[in-house]
Amino acid sequence: MKSFVPSWPASFLCAHLLVSIAINGLHADLEPNKLKVEVYYETLCPDSMRFIRNQLYRAMIDDSLLQFSELVFIPYGKVGSWTDPSTNVTNLYCQHGRKECELNALHACIVEHNTIREQLDLITCLLNGYSTDIDVCSQYLNIDVTEAKNCKATRETNEILQKYGNMTDAIEMTFVPSVGLGGVFDPWKQRSILYNFPRTFCRKYREKFDIELKNC
Repeated sequence: MKSFVPSWPASFLCAHLLVSIAINGLHADLEPNKLKVEVYYETLCPDSMRFIRNQLYRAMIDDSLLQFSELVFIPYGKVGSWTDPSTNVTNLYCQHGRKECELNALHACIVEHNTIREQLDLITCLLNGYSTDIDVCSQYLNIDVTEAKNCKATRETNEILQKYGNMTDAIEMTFVPSVGLGGVFDPWKQRSILYNFPRTFCRKYREKFDIELKNC
């Protein structure tokens, strides 16, 4: 018996191929390369607040660099710790007091439960003042923070912050905020990053991917 092999029009085959490529994710090379940006900060640190509001947010949103970024918020900073040998309970001592530890944990829960754009908007809003309320920011930005608030309410602050403490301890941080670019933390380039973030980002992006971004 002869097998039947359909003779499809060339236009159909091309269309089928394009659909197949899209379904199998072979169009991923059309996605922009992303430069990792790791922001180590404290929630009550004036320098952290200024950098995120005036440098980071403007670069990510006004200069449209967010689409080219793998943005990672690390709310921890300079924290001391002591473990009580009688109870094995670890106490954290944040640079600006206990309130900062609690706010760091709240920011960590936002990082865990909200999208990166939501994180950027919420964290920037919260850093507009020392007593800015998450519900006020949530309502203003129309962002659901139910899961983030539940995370903060049902978990111990120490447990929430452990991951971010480990990430911070892994770098040679002497100043808060500090920023890693492209997966590398360079303590000698922090001044240029903190005071001219867009230009430094663009230069690092060009070095890593050999691409000149339009808004650079």
